[in-house]
Amino acid sequence: MKFRVPDYYDNFKCIGGDCTDSCCIGWELDIDDESFEAYKKVKGEFGDKLRKSMVDGSDETDECNTFCLNGNRCPFLNEKNLCEIYINLGEKSLCKVCTEYPRFTVEYENTKEKSMALSCEVVGRLVFERKDKIKFIEKDIPDEEIFEECVPLFVKEIEYIRDRSVEILQDRTKDIYDRIKSFLTFVYKAQEVINEGEEGEELDVVLKNIDTTCQTPSKIDLSSFLEEVCYLLEGLYVLGKEWEEVFAEFKTKLNKEVIDEFEKCRKDNKMLDVWYENIMVYFVFRYFTKGVYDCDVISRAKFAFLGFFAIRGLAALRYKRSGRFAVNDMIIVAKTYSKEVEHSEGNIAYLMEEFLFSEEFEIENLKAVLST
Repeated sequence: MKFRVPDYYDNFKCIGGDCTDSCCIGWELDIDDESFEAYKKVKGEFGDKLRKSMVDGSDETDECNTFCLNGNRCPFLNEKNLCEIYINLGEKSLCKVCTEYPRFTVEYENTKEKSMALSCEVVGRLVFERKDKIKFIEKDIPDEEIFEECVPLFVKEIEYIRDRSVEILQDRTKDIYDRIKSFLTFVYKAQEVINEGEEGEELDVVLKNIDTTCQTPSKIDLSSFLEEVCYLLEGLYVLGKEWEEVFAEFKTKLNKEVIDEFEKCRKDNKMLDVWYENIMVYFVFRYFTKGVYDCDVISRAKFAFLGFFAIRGLAALRYKRSGRFAVNDMIIVAKTYSKEVEHSEGNIAYLMEEFLFSEEFEIENLKAVLST
């Protein structure tokens, strides 16, 4: 089977107690059934602590095994921010969520893709502390059993749409905003090809001939778009107090003047364009091939655009407070957004559904936002 990852995937290494925002603090920690049963059998004083700290999901309405947090900390995170399960039982005894994070997997047919979440500061450094383009590595690995949600459709076509989208976004001969507009144009037309096509048709030729040239969109009233973005973000299930504070500022203080002032940074800090490129590429790689299960790439393009726009807005507010903006600031704002949005399948599903009915998120309007 095929295995695809971003080129920084193998460079990831958890920094444990040196992390400034531990993934063992502030989040509900689920325990997979296999680990849950293994923990119940651990003997001695540590085994007693494990059993006292676990909640049996079969007795709860959400049917999910969890650890009882100590305040907002995992009960096995010690005073040095190190994992006591790892220390006492070894790495192989960690539950799946602790073993996998910040990795996420998409599987379909004979393909497995893994990406890494920007909610992890180490991943943020791998994504933003680079000037070269993100590349993707494909290799063959032994076949594994794959759980498919349903029969995947238009696999070859959606893989092409994803790869072509990355190519458009990484064309550094053009301004990043022009690239994003071309990307939106391409995905809009590609979605029409998928909608009108039949499985088994030779649609790749049609997709390859899509003209990504976009006419100069008219400018719009940015305030109405900001209102829509705030409406969407306000509907999220809040995962932490940090987001409540950040969003309160986003909702009340972000406006065109703040964004325009931050835009002046692009003249002095050329890395902003690289960071914007990498944000878009990150979202496209991570989410587009999930479209093989619902044939929807346009909503995922809108999801990527929202991620870019919201992160840029958080960056603009941070710049307004301090008068400067560096790579550490980009890592922090991207992490803040990712933690709130990407750590909840419910939040992602909510946004994808809202995009279906939002006039402000029509493709032509999104292109106009970049020209305003």
